[in-house]
Order: sequence, then structure tokens, then C-alpha cells
Amino acid sequence: MKKMGLLVGFVIVCVLAGNFQYKKIIQHPIKTNKDIHVSVKNGDTLYSILEDLNQNGTIKNSNIIKFYIKNNKIEASVHPGKFLIPKDVTTLELIDIISTAGNEEDIIKVTMPEGFDIKSIANVLQEKGIINKEEFIESCKTYKLPSFIIGNENRNFNLEGFLFPATYELKGGMSGNAIIKLMVDKFYSAINEINKEIPIDMKELGNIIIMASIIEKEASDKNERHKVASVFYNRIEKNMKLQSCATVLYSLGKHKDKLYNSDLEVKSPYNTYLVAGLPIGPICNPGKESIKAALSPAKTNYLYFVSSNDGKHFFSHDYNEFLKVKAVTQGF
Repeated sequence: MKKMGLLVGFVIVCVLAGNFQYKKIIQHPIKTNKDIHVSVKNGDTLYSILEDLNQNGTIKNSNIIKFYIKNNKIEASVHPGKFLIPKDVTTLELIDIISTAGNEEDIIKVTMPEGFDIKSIANVLQEKGIINKEEFIESCKTYKLPSFIIGNENRNFNLEGFLFPATYELKGGMSGNAIIKLMVDKFYSAINEINKEIPIDMKELGNIIIMASIIEKEASDKNERHKVASVFYNRIEKNMKLQSCATVLYSLGKHKDKLYNSDLEVKSPYNTYLVAGLPIGPICNPGKESIKAALSPAKTNYLYFVSSNDGKHFFSHDYNEFLKVKAVTQGF
């Protein structure tokens, strides 16, 4: 009986170890530590490509991957061409890439500016012929969130704020999920770089990105971002509403050159003229400098700022002084 118990225990350990290895290969099939290039010729099949990759030591175990494909009834039609495969793709993403028509010669460089929200990103992707904007937006709604993004069903998009602004090499016909992964991975890489300079409490990452997104929209001059951050943090400390016009515009869902009192009353969990503290989520996708500003605000007693109409702002801790400058610069 004792030997039987040991045998059963050994079998269980083997099964668990095998299951762990199986999941590890499916999540990270690429064996090398760098991106790879895959050439697909006429007549190639998904299985033949996997076998070639297995033979040259590029993937970990083609038999396990083939079993996964068959067991999950995954169907894919590969296309001739040359494909760039990121080193950290999952098996599904690998299949998705080589199932996309086009090749490396069809790469389209697309720059996503700092401060774009998801709808603006979707518009650019459609204009560049990458993907239909509605399809991309739907992908943003259904994308499986990585562990560092805490979702909230009341947000417009849980991915808002985490699609990092940068220049990407994309292809027409790419899936929304493939594009999102590139942008989210770039975000995480940027966060790791910033963390080496300014330590980040990952438990507070969500709030940091919310604040960074407001700073991004309010301060076009990067030299003012730390001051702008100080204003918002000082207001929070004094239990004052942030009253950011940028959050109102996001709540309205459209750009307006001038906001009226009725606009400031729009009911939205993003409208900081109504809600206390931070809004429910980011209002755009901020760049590095705004994230740094959110992490290290300037030490000031400022509670107000107003545009000087030259891309810069006037800062003050005195409300009456703020009103006087506002009357001159904005005609109030």
C-alpha cells in the first residue's frame, strides 16, 4: 500500500509538471531571446512551418503546439511572405501573424502621438489602412487585460492610458489584439525604464496613469508638467475638486475650443468638475514625461493655473490673482 501511494504521488507530480510545461510552451513558444523572421512559401501549411521552426531550434516543441491547435480546433490559412515574429508572442499570436496576408515589405510605420485617446488611435489606424476603427475599438473592449491593469466596468475603455504612444511597424489586416499587444508591451517596457529612474509602486500604477493622462492633456510644454502635477496633487490634499477642462472634454466625447458652464455640468465619472479626486480612469494615453511628472510633482503651493495663450501657463496659489490673470488672457 505504501508503494502504491508513492507511485500515485509520483504520477500526480508528473502530471502536474507536464501540465505546467504544456502551458508554458503554449504561452511562450519561441525558444530564442530575440525576434525571429519566418519565410512562408507557396504550398506551406501551418504544420509544415511549425516543423521547420522546430527543426532549426526556433520553437520549443512543435508536437505540443500541434496538439494544442488540434485539440482547440484552430483553423488557419497561412500566406506566403516574410514575417517578423516578436520573441514573446503566445502560440495564438504566432498563428495570427503568419495567417495575416502581407509581408515585411508591407510594413507601415505608424506614429501614435502622446495624448491620443483610444478613439483617436482607432481613427489613425483606419486612415493608415491597418484596421477598421470599429473593429479596433471592439478589440479594446474585449482584450484580456494583463495583471497590471485593474479593470472597471464603468470606464469607457479599460485599456485607455495603457496603449503607449510611439512609432509602430504595422501591417494592413493586422488584428486588433495583435496591435494592442504591441502597444501594451511597449507601455510595460516604458514603465520598467521609468522605474529605474523613479521607483514606482505598482499597486498605485492605475492612479499614476490617470494623473499622467490629465497632465498630458493640460500641459503642452513639457517643462511645466511637474508644476501642473503639483497643482492637482495640492488640490487633492486640500479636498478641492481637480476641475480639469481636459476631463470635461473627454466626458463630452468631442473637442470644443471653448467650454461653457453647461459643459462643466455633464454627468460623467470622468468630469472632475463634479467628481472628487481623480476621475474613474485615464482620459488619454500619456507619454514618459507626463508619467514622470505624475510620479515626481514639483514642490509648490500652487492651486491654480491658467493658459497664457502661448503654450505656457500662469501658476498661482491665490484665487483672486488667478481670476485677474484669467480675465486678461481669456477675456473673462
